[in-house]
Amino acid sequence: MSTVDPAIARRRQRLQAGAPARPGWRAWLLVAACAGLWAMFGYGVGDVATYPIATGYLAPELQPPNEVPGLLWMLFVGVFGAMILGFGVDAVLSAALGGVGGTLATFAVNLAAIALGLWRGAADRWVAPPRPGFFDPAAALPWGAGGWLSWTAQYWAPALLATLAALLAWAALAARRRHLRQQRRMRETLAQGQRTTGLVTETQHTGVEVDNEPRIRFVARFTDHLGAERWVTKTGQFDASRVPRVGDEVQVWFLREAPGDEDRIVVGFGSAEDAQIEERLAAQ
Repeated sequence: MSTVDPAIARRRQRLQAGAPARPGWRAWLLVAACAGLWAMFGYGVGDVATYPIATGYLAPELQPPNEVPGLLWMLFVGVFGAMILGFGVDAVLSAALGGVGGTLATFAVNLAAIALGLWRGAADRWVAPPRPGFFDPAAALPWGAGGWLSWTAQYWAPALLATLAALLAWAALAARRRHLRQQRRMRETLAQGQRTTGLVTETQHTGVEVDNEPRIRFVARFTDHLGAERWVTKTGQFDASRVPRVGDEVQVWFLREAPGDEDRIVVGFGSAEDAQIEERLAAQ
């Protein structure tokens, strides 16, 4: 049993907490280790593909033996190790880039590492044709489209993965910029806007959970400074034990010059005392 009101303790912690710490070198070492495991997986894929790919551009007598690949273990060690570390990597990149940006960046790192491993594995393990463009040394059987696709897969397959990784990285940076804009707008509204009390009128589960916390879409009703009744729709991530419900009282901040701009409206689920703390932090 405590002699201190838990709500007061939470407010003190909120005031004392500084800006979220940036990921340190250990966190980035974890990202590098996970990328290395995905590269190992890619190298293993290149080794496993040696025989089936060779059947597309080599005559039967030149093909490597159809046996269990010697580096098959790389597939399992790489993928399972990377999946285990992936939870930590997603947390690191989410802290650095924001939730959506972090998830996109995680996929970008994974694909880039696989592309590198596949390119290196194909270069090291695939059997080179005696004469590019022909199935046999006598040059009697020229390649068709299948032969060229098979042999050049060591280039276009990693390039395709690298291109997808680059697109995901671009999307991650774009999501980061949106996240920063949203945070800046929220701080400006908290520091400069007018606060009033609102009421939750609708809630809807989006079907998405992040770290076991559901994302909920809700509608809040409030009255602006001119006496007009307004409704604002927001989506947020909530603790499973504290999801919003119809009838819950909320704190609503809006700008007097733009009371209908939903992007500039902030909704908080704490008490009036919690709202004052958020205003003080935003003004710092």
